[in-house]
Amino acid sequence: MEYLREEPLTSPTIDLNWIRQLIALVEREDLAELIVSQGEVTVIVRGRNFRFPCSFGPTTAAQFVTSSETSIEVSEHETRPREIVPDERLFHITAPLTGVFYSRPRPDSPPFVTVGSVVEPDQVVALVEAMKFFNEVRSEVKGIVREIIPKDGQLVKHGDTLIVLERLD
Repeated sequence: MEYLREEPLTSPTIDLNWIRQLIALVEREDLAELIVSQGEVTVIVRGRNFRFPCSFGPTTAAQFVTSSETSIEVSEHETRPREIVPDERLFHITAPLTGVFYSRPRPDSPPFVTVGSVVEPDQVVALVEAMKFFNEVRSEVKGIVREIIPKDGQLVKHGDTLIVLERLD
């Protein structure tokens, strides 16, 4: 599997009414996922019953979550060359136990890491709560965060990939 490294993207101009119509369509029809392209913008609307596949795709420019648990990803079509990151440079940080994933120490705090963050060995990158006990998830290697798989409050199982790093060591 290859993972794509991208340069930061600028936010495209988006018609919010169009986005609301897409969200309503996904909710009304109980769709798992709807992908629509318009010009250089691709909108991915994911419904309540969407399940992440095992493979990883390119990092998106922005992600929004609505109160009805429908998520939207907005990304530009790439016009710049991208560097391919070989599998051997990827490191998967996995859940140490079954519990609830949290990307930040408190709801009003910034996340431990975001996509593009540089992570040092033994740095706390997330929390997994089990039986009202918060377990720190630490990185074993130095790397750049390429993907954060679960959402805050999502149940994860022991061994599930939480964060994908591009190794720097």
